[in-house]
Amino acid sequence: MPIPRFHIQGHVYYVTTNVYRRLRLFTRPSLVLPLLDSLNFYRHRYTFKLLGYVIMPDHLHLLVWPQDPEQMGAFMRDFKKFTAVRLIRQAEVEKDHKLLTAFEAAGSETGRSERKVWQDSYWDLNIYTERFLRQKLNYMHRNPVRGRIVEHPEAYPYSSYRNYVLGDEALIEIDRGWL
Repeated sequence: MPIPRFHIQGHVYYVTTNVYRRLRLFTRPSLVLPLLDSLNFYRHRYTFKLLGYVIMPDHLHLLVWPQDPEQMGAFMRDFKKFTAVRLIRQAEVEKDHKLLTAFEAAGSETGRSERKVWQDSYWDLNIYTERFLRQKLNYMHRNPVRGRIVEHPEAYPYSSYRNYVLGDEALIEIDRGWL
């Protein structure tokens, strides 16, 4: 039975989605940059503010503040569908047979497509206070340290930590109007 979703006007959403079977996919720029590019496209298409993100090797977390919370499901559906196509195409270009085999096995296992990148669905939490927002943002920014990828959050390139602390907007711009 699916977990109920509460779409509340004005709430920020903490969103998590995983790569199918937690495959460590996002380990090089050629597979991370399509996510950031697509995230930037969809933030304008679905009119939401991006308050934070972290792209871990096998999952990602987002803090989004939608103008229309009813569009969260459509945004996640479209984002995951489009990025799956781009990631599969990138694996083909790079002739990464290990990834292509994993995508094909996932597609075969689920019977839902020829190739599969993402786990079905996603998880979201309503952020209802600034304190909770800061807690989730800190959790996201510390995730690469907890995962023993880096020793300090600023060393991890695929996180909004660098936007907030270093003013680095090179990969994607963050909406800081909530501060």
